[in-house]
Amino acid sequence: MSKKKAAVEAVAVVTEAVEAVAVVTEAVEAVAVVTEAVELSEGQLNYDHLRDARVRCATGLRDGDGLIITYARAISTVCGEGWVYLVGAESKTVRAERALFNLAMGLITGVENKPLRAKCNTYWSRIREAAGYVKSGSASTTLTVDQKTLAELKTMLNRIFEGEVKDSCPDSSDIKHYLVDAFTSMGGDMTKIGTKG
Repeated sequence: MSKKKAAVEAVAVVTEAVEAVAVVTEAVEAVAVVTEAVELSEGQLNYDHLRDARVRCATGLRDGDGLIITYARAISTVCGEGWVYLVGAESKTVRAERALFNLAMGLITGVENKPLRAKCNTYWSRIREAAGYVKSGSASTTLTVDQKTLAELKTMLNRIFEGEVKDSCPDSSDIKHYLVDAFTSMGGDMTKIGTKG
C-alpha cells in the first residue's frame, strides 16, 4: 500500500510539474505573440499607413473631398522624398502604388474606360504636385508656400471674376477685395487676373 501511495504522490508531483510547464509554455507563447506584434517593421507600418491613405484618398476624391496632400505625404513616407522624380528601376515601388491607386479609383487593368483613366491621370498629377513635383522647370526647384498661395489666390480671383460676369457669386463678390489685397500684398499682378498668363 505504501508503494501505491508513493506512486500516487509521484504521479501528483509529475502532474503538477506538467501543469506548471504548461503555464510557463503558455506564458512564453504569449510573450512570443507580443514580441511578434512589437517587431512589426517600420516599413510595414508605413505601408499600412500608405494603404489606408490610398483608400481614403480614392474614396474622398470620389466623394469630392480633398485628401491629396495626406496621400502624397504617405507615398513620400514609403518611397522617400522626391519620389516624383524617380525613373527606371528606382520607380518600381511608385509604379506599383500608381497601379493600386488606379484600382482603388475603380480602374480595372485591361478594361477600357477613358473617362475614368483621364480622371485617375488628373488626380495622380495633383498628388505628384502635392509631393513637390514641378511641371515646368528643373527637378531641383520646388514651389514655396508663398508661391503656391499666390497661385491659389490667382485661381480664386479668376473664378470670382468669371462668376461675376455670369452674376453667379454674390457672396464671393462681397469678399473679393480681401483676396485682391492679399494677392497684391504678396506681389501678385492684377493685370494678369482674368487672363491665362
